[in-house]
Amino acid sequence: MKNTFTAEWIRLSAKRTWLIAIPLTIVYSAILTVVMIDQAPPRAAGGVSLQALGQSGGATLAVRAAVSFTSVLILALFVGMSAGSFTRGTWRASLLQQPRRVVLAAGTFAARIAVGAVVVAVLFLAGIVTAYAMAPGKGIDTGAWLDLASWRMAAEDYLRTMCFVVGWGVFGTMIGTVTRSVPIGLGAGIVWAGPLENILGDRLSFGGQWFPGLLLRYVVAPETAVVTGITLVLRLALYAVVALVLVAVLLQRRDVTS
Repeated sequence: MKNTFTAEWIRLSAKRTWLIAIPLTIVYSAILTVVMIDQAPPRAAGGVSLQALGQSGGATLAVRAAVSFTSVLILALFVGMSAGSFTRGTWRASLLQQPRRVVLAAGTFAARIAVGAVVVAVLFLAGIVTAYAMAPGKGIDTGAWLDLASWRMAAEDYLRTMCFVVGWGVFGTMIGTVTRSVPIGLGAGIVWAGPLENILGDRLSFGGQWFPGLLLRYVVAPETAVVTGITLVLRLALYAVVALVLVAVLLQRRDVTS
């Protein structure tokens, strides 16, 4: 497991990768934060408002709420990495070093999540800097942004975002493993995570309570949630277990080249 994790980490964290990922993350975070703060109403019952931004946790509120718009991007990345490992022959070559397929898949996934954790940290730092830059122009008081409650809320926002990334990563890995084709996997994932999740979720009474993408959105946007607390955790855990079991079964039973 450790060797598999290390090998995937080294492959993903090449200098060229960081030189592309870090600047794009900073720009992306800055744009999302600017839009969220610029469009924030003076007051709101929940979510991003100028009043909420001036309270404890306001430094990370905008970027945490904006993360919900990155679901398709995260899904596409994990579908591409998972399906691409089959089409490029990376999976078959890796089995020569680690023949235990589930261990190989687990170590690889953990390394991808670790890289994601670094990217999310950069996302939050860029969002905080952007929020501080915009605050004076929007009349936002930043006096409460460095108190103890703000640090606790910032850590919670980071953990919520990582749960969001892990959730979409699991689903993306499942789709990539099932299809073993980047174009087909991306097509299926984007169609489901985009129009089907959102359109059906709004129109069907059970959509907001059971659709996995909407449940994951509630993690980073709890103010929109119709399912909360232990119910939300259990339903997401159920989907994760089903997805992971399906991936494990397919990896064990399928031929390496099929």
